[in-house]
Amino acid sequence: MALFQGVLFLCLGAGLLLVDYRALGTGWLPCGPNGFKGRLEVSKDKQPTGFWLMFLLYGLAGLWLVLFSLQLLLGQAEPLPLS
Repeated sequence: MALFQGVLFLCLGAGLLLVDYRALGTGWLPCGPNGFKGRLEVSKDKQPTGFWLMFLLYGLAGLWLVLFSLQLLLGQAEPLPLS
């Protein structure tokens, strides 16, 4: 179970860091659904404070997931319970 969780969290964390990296070039970050209007996006030009807060949130979450997954794969952390 630790192997499965480690690989899953590694992929999710790397994905978040990739989205964060690509946001520097594109200038926007996705923030989830916006009802029938499509998805909610935070733009660097229109909402700079919101963009940098989301950038920080994506970066910290991605970094935490990558580090936790490496600890799982190396046996230094206990896998999350299934129940």
